[in-house]
Amino acid sequence: MSNAGFGGTDLFSMIVFSGAFWEGWSDMIDAMQVGALILLAIVAIAWIRRRLRRSVAIAVVVAALLLAVALPQRVDAAEVRRGRSILVPAGDVIHNDLIAAGPSVRIDGTVEGDVIAFTRNLTVTGHVTGDVIGFAGETVIDGIVDGNVRVFSRSVILQGSVGKNVTAFANTVDLISRANVGGGMILLAAEADLDGKMQRDLLGLAGRTDLDGLIGGQAWIHGGNLTVESNADIRGPATFQGPQQPVVESGAKLASPIQTEITPDVRRNRRSVARVAIRAIFSYAGALVVGILLLVIFPGFFRATLREAGSIGLPIGIGALALIAGAFLVILGILLVFIGVGAGVAGAMAYAPILYVAQVFVGAWLGNKLMGVPPPVTSAMIGRMAAGLLIVRVAGLIPILGGFVWLAVLLWGTGAVLLGFYRMSRLESAPPEAPLPA
Repeated sequence: MSNAGFGGTDLFSMIVFSGAFWEGWSDMIDAMQVGALILLAIVAIAWIRRRLRRSVAIAVVVAALLLAVALPQRVDAAEVRRGRSILVPAGDVIHNDLIAAGPSVRIDGTVEGDVIAFTRNLTVTGHVTGDVIGFAGETVIDGIVDGNVRVFSRSVILQGSVGKNVTAFANTVDLISRANVGGGMILLAAEADLDGKMQRDLLGLAGRTDLDGLIGGQAWIHGGNLTVESNADIRGPATFQGPQQPVVESGAKLASPIQTEITPDVRRNRRSVARVAIRAIFSYAGALVVGILLLVIFPGFFRATLREAGSIGLPIGIGALALIAGAFLVILGILLVFIGVGAGVAGAMAYAPILYVAQVFVGAWLGNKLMGVPPPVTSAMIGRMAAGLLIVRVAGLIPILGGFVWLAVLLWGTGAVLLGFYRMSRLESAPPEAPLPA
């Protein structure tokens, strides 16, 4: 990333805060983001070097090599543009991939490669020979894209030509009547109006779907309702799952009748309440078992982390910084997956174990506060941890309030775990004291 023009400081702010989502926050959180990334790097390096030793080191090296091999080309070959308004004028040709970040990105010329954009408004009226990968507020494809279109956006309007496939996660997706998709479409949207042509399959999860165009393959749609209008032409088998029968207007061309599976609304009854209770019991038991294993296998780390949880304020602050950095990793992981690197998921999910065990240490701290500091006996510590973890779990089931409880637990516990890693690495790296002379 550094070779491509991204500095260590502005990479995070560019992706998350400079125009893509919240404009103008970069100055305010600059110190926070750098501190979080530095802290996480120190903790990760110390832990791998001191604790995990050869087997995990080999796994990390192999994963890095696989990631490097899987990348389609060197990142430093891409052209990077950042600014308030990024424009590729009509007639201009970029003989390279384009990475663009800013409030507005518009491609009127030709890009001989991929376009990766982080912006509020992404418009393509020119020609892109590769893929268009966008994280945008609004996305409009009104030109020619030879590859795939893969976007996270509030609204997506497709009125040009896409040579391969379309993947869209959006509130609204509009496939205009003159649009043509050479491959298939995968949609996750609240509303989808599909009036254009797609030559292959449709996979859609949408609250409302209107079909009035061509689907050259099969269609599988799950959602609230489906309307097949008179000009629709579905040339493969079609399946719909939803709470009501689809509406098929006269004149619609179907290869076969739509296979419909009615999914009734889930109502809170005794059976559903029992399922929730059983799931909560097993979740509590699983968290308690993880806590017991940590206490038995890593007693030093468990006690160090529990001590850090007692300071409350500092671990909550560190946890907030860590989750900010984690949001960056999730975005980067999604981007890597879209480009074709499965290792992006592994990188983005590196936080999952820390987030899960956060509840264990918050619960143990609560148990100590309620029942007093335990004697140095494992059974006493387990009893207090079980009581505190039960309180956390029950509070987390309360509607609305439970969300705030879990947010506090994640911030508090994550910060305590990271501080525990840090303290343990400092203790292990400290030189042994010299013996006193006789």
